[in-house]
Amino acid sequence: MKELKRATFEIGRELEFFDEKELTMQIGHDKESWPLCILKELIDNGLDACETAGIPPEIEVTVENDSLCVRDNGPGLPTKVLKKSLDYMKRVSDKLFYISPTRGQLGNALKTVWAVPFVLNGERGQIEVWSQKLHHTITVELDRISQKPAIDYGNEPDPSVKKGNLIKIHWPNLACLIESENGDLYNTMETLVMKYAAFNPHATFRMGEKVYEASDVNWKKWNPTDPTSPHWYTTETLRALIAGYVSREQNGGPARTVREFISEFRGLSRTDKQRDLPEKFKDFYLHDLIKNKDIDSELVKELLDVMKGLSAPPKPAILGIIGEEHLKDWLIKHGGITGISFQYVKIVGFENDLPHVLEVAFGIHEKEERNIIVGLNWAPCLESPMEDLDYLLGQMRIDESDPVSVIVHIARPRFGFVDRGKGRIEL
Repeated sequence: MKELKRATFEIGRELEFFDEKELTMQIGHDKESWPLCILKELIDNGLDACETAGIPPEIEVTVENDSLCVRDNGPGLPTKVLKKSLDYMKRVSDKLFYISPTRGQLGNALKTVWAVPFVLNGERGQIEVWSQKLHHTITVELDRISQKPAIDYGNEPDPSVKKGNLIKIHWPNLACLIESENGDLYNTMETLVMKYAAFNPHATFRMGEKVYEASDVNWKKWNPTDPTSPHWYTTETLRALIAGYVSREQNGGPARTVREFISEFRGLSRTDKQRDLPEKFKDFYLHDLIKNKDIDSELVKELLDVMKGLSAPPKPAILGIIGEEHLKDWLIKHGGITGISFQYVKIVGFENDLPHVLEVAFGIHEKEERNIIVGLNWAPCLESPMEDLDYLLGQMRIDESDPVSVIVHIARPRFGFVDRGKGRIEL
């Protein structure tokens, strides 16, 4: 028998998003849950965009026979950001290195959105985006010889798109999936939209004939444009942020001084604070922190200690408190509870130097089943992110068959996620 001489093949990393197994790992859920996961990512992006622009968010979800659409009233997705997100060799994120209480932090959201239609179809996927007076079309196929995704991108003027952002995902057989015997997916998606209304008093949500009006368009929380605090960073996380800026500089971005860098942090924007920097840092650029082709951790630790000494740690309430009134109104309208049974607890504090706000709302309804809704940083979780939650509820004699609704919301600058899909957190 002739001996087999194995060849060594090269497979591009770009294909990692275009395989069902790998995409499942990126999203954090099986294919059956992808409509919910993608809907969640698009709503998160829409809310963040509106908050960044200082606009009370309005989110509209449309589910058709073969497509999923999400519209927001924000400033729109810049063409430059859209094009960068099509490069599967790089993550594109304005949140990745910042420690702040934001809804998404991994930089994978748009990449999964573009990949899902292709993986579902197996041959061709298509997405359309209307934003900033342009109509973008993204078509994804596979170049099997070069082992790379073949992404065809184009845009054309569309003056009708004056504000906001509309993303339409062509989803083959979505209607069949919705009507499958595995469950009523449409109602589950509608429930997800309803849950977003529980955690976002300032936002209005629409899906079909259902409208969830904002209860307080002036409600305030920590916004993506608010400066982060040096007290939220460790030496390693600040080192990663500085490395990001230096890498950006090496790729044509501006060179940033240490004084400019610290001025972006909460409590350090005043010039007198910058003058109090030790002499060794006053004329430093961030690239001067490089030692042996890496960012010097000792210098970063010294700088972080100085930044913390020149500023005060923000109080937990600055993160944003949803409030008793809004949660009570939501549970009565959508959770079916009786007003007299409503209870609310709020806990604010610090853990490992990070502030947190914990809000728990409870009420009794008529259905013979327990309903638990958990949210992290103003976004509902698709499943409980805390393994101990069922145990804790059991300790309080709240069993699965009990007719109660419980809302748990935690706001925190950083969670320790244990999966790439941001579904489970470390406690």
